[in-house]
Amino acid sequence: MAFSLACKPTPSPPLQTILKERQNLTPHQLKQIHGHLFRRCLHRDTILITKLISSVSSSLISASYAARIFDSLPEPDIVLCNAILRLYIQASFHEHAISFYAGKVLARRLSPNERTFPYVSKACVGVSDVELARQVHASVAKSAGVCKDVVVLNSLMDMYFKCGRSDDGIGVFGTMEGRDSTSWNTMMAGLVNSGELEMARKLFDEMPQRDVVSWNTLVSAHAKAGEMETARDLFDRMPERSLVSWNALVSGYSQNGRHDQALLVFSRMLEAGIKPDCTTILPVLSACASAQSPDGLLVKKIISLAKSMASAQVSTALLSLYVKVGRIDDARRVFDEIPEKDLVSWNAMIAGYSQNQRPARAIELFRLMRKPESRVNPDAMTMVSLIDACSQMGVLSLGEWLHSFIQKNKIKSDIFLKTSLIDMYAKCGDLNRSRLLFSEMQTKHLTSWNAMINALAINGNGNEALDLFSSMEKNGIVPNDVTYIGLLNACSHGGLVDKGLHPRSDEIYAAIDALMEKLKLKGYKPDTGALLRNLDEEAQEEALYSHSEKLALCFALISSEKGNLLPIRIVKNLRICSDCHRVMELVSQLESREIIVRDRSRFHHFHGGSCSCGGYW
Repeated sequence: MAFSLACKPTPSPPLQTILKERQNLTPHQLKQIHGHLFRRCLHRDTILITKLISSVSSSLISASYAARIFDSLPEPDIVLCNAILRLYIQASFHEHAISFYAGKVLARRLSPNERTFPYVSKACVGVSDVELARQVHASVAKSAGVCKDVVVLNSLMDMYFKCGRSDDGIGVFGTMEGRDSTSWNTMMAGLVNSGELEMARKLFDEMPQRDVVSWNTLVSAHAKAGEMETARDLFDRMPERSLVSWNALVSGYSQNGRHDQALLVFSRMLEAGIKPDCTTILPVLSACASAQSPDGLLVKKIISLAKSMASAQVSTALLSLYVKVGRIDDARRVFDEIPEKDLVSWNAMIAGYSQNQRPARAIELFRLMRKPESRVNPDAMTMVSLIDACSQMGVLSLGEWLHSFIQKNKIKSDIFLKTSLIDMYAKCGDLNRSRLLFSEMQTKHLTSWNAMINALAINGNGNEALDLFSSMEKNGIVPNDVTYIGLLNACSHGGLVDKGLHPRSDEIYAAIDALMEKLKLKGYKPDTGALLRNLDEEAQEEALYSHSEKLALCFALISSEKGNLLPIRIVKNLRICSDCHRVMELVSQLESREIIVRDRSRFHHFHGGSCSCGGYW
C-alpha cells in the first residue's frame, strides 16, 4: 500500500466528532474512513489515524490493515503502536502481536511505554514463551520511565504466573515498592492457580485492604478444592458480595455434589435481588437434575430463566436436564430452538435419544447432523451414542456402517468408543468381531473387560466369560459391581449357577433382609402381584427380595462410604417391576440418596420418596 500523493491537508472537524462517537468500527468502515482521510490529505496525520485505529473492533483483518497504515506513516508514534497491539491482543492473535512489536516497534527504535508492555506481556502468555517473557522483563528493567510503574509490574507478575513461572511472579511482587489492590489480587490469583492455596490464604490475611475481588478469589479457590465449609465461612464474612461471589458458592456446591445446598444458595441469591447470568444458571441446572428434593416452584423459575438467556451453552444444559429426567420431547423442543447448534448441542440430543431408548430418533438426528448446513462434524462422543442406539436396535448392518464411518472419517477411537463397539457387535450377534476388537486393544480399561465379559455372557459363552474374569484379575484389574453382574449373567446363560456367587453375597443378602425390615416399619408391604409363580407368602417375599435391582441397590449401599450423597445408578435390561419401583422410592427417602434406574423403557430418577415417572412407565 502506498500513500504518496502530494496534497494539502484540509481540516475535517465532523470526522473527529464521528470518531469520538463511533466505537467498534468494522474492517469495512475502517477502510471507508481511511479512504476519506486520504482524499482530504489527512492520511499522514498520526493523531487522527490513532483515533481511527482506537475506534476499530478487534479482528485480524482490522489489525493487519492498521499495520499497513503504520508502514505508510513517516513518523508513527508509540501511541499508534499501542492501538494496533490492542487489536491483535483482543482478537487473540498473539504471534502477530509479537511480530509487530519486534518487527515494527523495536525495529523503528520507538520507546515502549507503560501501555505497551502490558499488551506484550499478554502476547507472551498467549504463546506460552517463557524465554520471551524474560526478555520483555529485561526490557522493562532497562526502561527508566516504566521500570517502577505498578501497572507494568502487575502485568509482568501475571505473565510469569500464567507461563508457569510462579517463582518469577513472586519475585516481581517482592520487588514492588508501591503495590495497589491489583498487585495483591494478581499475586493471590497466581498462587491459587499454581496450587499454593495455603500461601494464598496467608497473603490474604496480610493484605492491607481487601476488595470484593480478593474475597471472590479465595471463596472460589476453596470451593474448587472441595473445602465448602471454608468457602461458605468466607462468603458469610464478606463485607459486600458481587454476582461473582454468589456464582463461586453456587458452582462450588454443585461441583462437589451438594446439589440441594446449591439450589438453596441460589434461592437466597434471588431473594437478595441479584440477577443471575449464564455462569450462574449452568451449575444450577446441573443441581436441579441431581438434587434430592428440589423445590418445584424454584425449578420452574430456573427453567424460565434458562429459556430467557440467548446462550447455546445454557440451552444445552437445559436440554441435558430434560434428558436426565426422561422428558425427551421437551429436550427436543429446546434443541430445535437453538439458533446456532454446536457439536455439544448435537451430542447432547443424540445421547438423550439413545439413553431414553429411542434409538431410531438418534440415528435420524445424526442424518440431519451430517447435512452441510449443520456445519458440524461428529466426534467420538457422537459415535458412542449412535453405537449404543445401534446396540438397542440389534441391526448389524447399521453397526458395521457406523464402524466404517468412524474409520473413513478418521474419528479418534478412544477407549470408550472401542468398548462401545465391542458391546454393539455382541448384541448384534457378531461375537467374533467383539473378540477381535478386544484383543486389538493395547490398553484395556475396566469398562473394556466388563463389556467383553458381558458380550460372552449374553451369547451363552459362560465358561469363556469366567476364564476372561480370571485373566482380568491376573492383570491386576479390580472388578466392580458391573463385572459381577456380567458374571452372574454368564452363569445364568451358560448353566453355571453354582459358580455365579458374588464374593460378598452373604453380606448383600444380610443387608437386604435388614433393609426390608426397616421398610416394613415405614409401611412397606411386598407387592406379590408382581410374581407369576404360585408360592406361599414367605417364598413369595423371598423371591421378590432376590430381584436383581434390589440386590444391586444393597450392594451399592454397603459399598458406599458413610455420608456419601452421590447418586446410585442401576441398569436393568427388563422393565422394573412394581415392587422394586416402590422399594426404590422408599429407600431414596430413607437413605436421602438419589437412585437412578435405567430399565428397558426409560430412566427412573428416585429422590425424596418419589419417581420422575410419576408412577407411569
